[in-house]
Amino acid sequence: MTTQEMAAAGVPALTACCWEAATLDREQVAAVEQLASETHPGAAIIRTCQRIEAYALAACDCPAPARREGLGALRHLSEVAAGLHSAVLGEAQILGQSRRAFDDTDGELLGVGRTAVAAARALRAETEFDSHAGHLLDRGLAITGVEPGGRLLVLGTGAMARLVAERGQAIGFDEVLVAGRRPPRQPIAGTYLSLGGVRRAGPVTVVAGCLGSTANVIPLEALPPAELVLDLGTPRNFAGAAEARVVTIADLLSDEAGRPHSVARRGALRERLHALLDRELASRRETASTPVGALRASVERARRRELARIAERHPEIPPETLDALTRSLVNRILHEPTERLRALGEGSELARELAALFGDGE
Repeated sequence: MTTQEMAAAGVPALTACCWEAATLDREQVAAVEQLASETHPGAAIIRTCQRIEAYALAACDCPAPARREGLGALRHLSEVAAGLHSAVLGEAQILGQSRRAFDDTDGELLGVGRTAVAAARALRAETEFDSHAGHLLDRGLAITGVEPGGRLLVLGTGAMARLVAERGQAIGFDEVLVAGRRPPRQPIAGTYLSLGGVRRAGPVTVVAGCLGSTANVIPLEALPPAELVLDLGTPRNFAGAAEARVVTIADLLSDEAGRPHSVARRGALRERLHALLDRELASRRETASTPVGALRASVERARRRELARIAERHPEIPPETLDALTRSLVNRILHEPTERLRALGEGSELARELAALFGDGE
């Protein structure tokens, strides 16, 4: 697709420079993060335990091992946001991480991020994923044959550690221990102990490393005896040799790539996501001067008014949850009417009269 064709189709001149982070050590991760920031000023940068990616509206010749442009870059961004490239298919946290990467951008780049995230959100709204990062524990147990039970030791007190600890309780570990440099700020599943005292905790079934990227590497020999060490850190939390089986994020990704059923499902979801993205791009091309654009603009104004009222009445519900719920509901209601308006054509007087029925006088 040429630049002119992309512009006509509403596809931005987006460039995605991508690094896989799961196999990088601490120094390499720091070097890539610095490179991504210094060579992509003003870009949106997604940083997760699996990837570091920079998105910008300009050509780039940085030494990223993978680069995508135009529609390919936009599709990849939506796939990442939907969790289609995550070790746990559809894991929920990546959507928010992708959205927040564009918080400091503006103009067309901000619009690009919103378009990709909207398509990803639409896929999640119609798909039963029922998975989050805590399910990495299930994956580690499955590929090693270790049964849940006995004691689970989780290192870390952040979001990942919280999900893994909760999942450990849910699937049948008898005791969950959570170790950190300082006590968690919010209640967390399990019993807290100091990170410095983990060796004295005694034998456990599984150790799950969920420490942040700034944490010091822990020698494997400093851990208590375990059947399985699950290293979920990027960079890796542990180094050295151990008698226990050690499984990393990279191992989980490799196993997922070798499962035919998983590959097939990801492929089918990718095709559906691309269709949803095409729909979002079509919406971007429709201005208030078109029947569909006028209809959507009117309904969006009404949605935002109601969103403000709901948020005021229910402060206990996170704003982004309310936004996602109301946006999904509106999209579902409007899908069939807008498709019929498009079929009538932009110049159709009937289409304009139907769209005018939803006018709000603004």
